[in-house]
Amino acid sequence: MISQEARDLFTANVAAMTAGDAPHLAVQVLPEGVNRRKDIAYIDDGSEAHLLDVYTPADAEAGTKLPVIVDFHGGGLYYGNKENNECRDMLLAKQGFAVVNANYSLVPSVSFPAQLKDAMAVLDWIRDRGAEYGLDAERVCVTGDSAGGALALYLTAANGSPQLAGALGLKPSGVDVKALVVTSGMFRLSGGVHATALSYYMEGYLQTPADRIKITPYLDLDKLIVDGAVPPIYMITSVEDFIADNTYELARILHARHKDHAMSVWPKGTERALGHVFNIVQAGDPEAAEAHQVVRDIADYCKHYI
Repeated sequence: MISQEARDLFTANVAAMTAGDAPHLAVQVLPEGVNRRKDIAYIDDGSEAHLLDVYTPADAEAGTKLPVIVDFHGGGLYYGNKENNECRDMLLAKQGFAVVNANYSLVPSVSFPAQLKDAMAVLDWIRDRGAEYGLDAERVCVTGDSAGGALALYLTAANGSPQLAGALGLKPSGVDVKALVVTSGMFRLSGGVHATALSYYMEGYLQTPADRIKITPYLDLDKLIVDGAVPPIYMITSVEDFIADNTYELARILHARHKDHAMSVWPKGTERALGHVFNIVQAGDPEAAEAHQVVRDIADYCKHYI
């Protein structure tokens, strides 16, 4: 059961985040030279939550299969849609990728395990249908920002480990994800400096005893990394990111477990604040040099592994 207090918190946060995103989305400049195929169903049930977009360079040769970046938007697992990330993902496509920008079902309509099933279904769609859209299912990277980064981390850890996938009620897609890139990752779903707020969110994240049995052991990120099989991970944060501690914690664990990883921590901005998920929020501003550099950094990291 989700308390009314928790439901009210989700509702208030969605309203605040919608209002916060509206100004930059209204004035963003979408890049030219990118083809967009919008609102493709990866689960054929008529739900907007199960739609994705594919962005490809307009100058890509016909019949060429492109390396893929799959993106899961942020929003605390209860807010957002693919349109919030469209501009940044189109910029990634200009770097020579087919970018799959996917919606997924949101809390509190569903819980976190159901969101993981949606995310795995996106990989299944790439495996089964990607070739129709010029996607190379042998060269796939995954990215996510904020809570979308948590979704991407759990997804890739389970996708590479039948043991973990079974524990989470998932079936690996068979797609060999080559790398994971996370911006301002909200990896900690409980505890830490935001423990009070997360205790309310957890009512939506894990709504049933079955949900808690599946996920609770893996709220320990060390156990997730040990039992899972994560690909190389590139983490991006900044000193002005209010949850930068999440990235530092995951980096410590990855280092201790000898997992291939890299991390960029951007300093305080001079021309503009480089806050939470700044490379997405500022992607539509042609003058936001730091955001555009992060896009190139993400592309370079993925190219290294594919």
